[in-house]
Amino acid sequence: MLPTEPDLSLTEPIMRPADIRLQIALLSLSMAGFMLGCHSMPPVTEGYPHQEALRGKTLQQVLACAGTPLQKREEGPATIFRYYREAPLLEESMVSSKGSRPTVHHGCWATVILQDERVDRVRYHFVPGSVDASNDCEDIFASCQE
Repeated sequence: MLPTEPDLSLTEPIMRPADIRLQIALLSLSMAGFMLGCHSMPPVTEGYPHQEALRGKTLQQVLACAGTPLQKREEGPATIFRYYREAPLLEESMVSSKGSRPTVHHGCWATVILQDERVDRVRYHFVPGSVDASNDCEDIFASCQE
């Protein structure tokens, strides 16, 4: 006797790969959305008081208040100073209910760009980039306030 209806067991394997691909695609899109939703914005690295106060200061004033830079280089008419400061060890432990727990070790690179022996720009770069270490860079230039 011949079958009068199509056998569903023959069509199911053909449909399954498309269903699986659709589910995988939806899962991939969901995971990508989740990852983007969890991504935080990097900390702001511009507009801090000591950073802004340095603009226009002379090379001698910067050296007098911030000290000798870790790196100094000349790039054409510009002079670039690089300073680095790490967070104190006590700042790197967070008090919890039964003692303390370590937090991320962090620091800040400050780059002072001088044009014609005057500060043109000051840039901060936090280490790691996900942590706001502006207080470390601001401490480098704390004695530069007039």
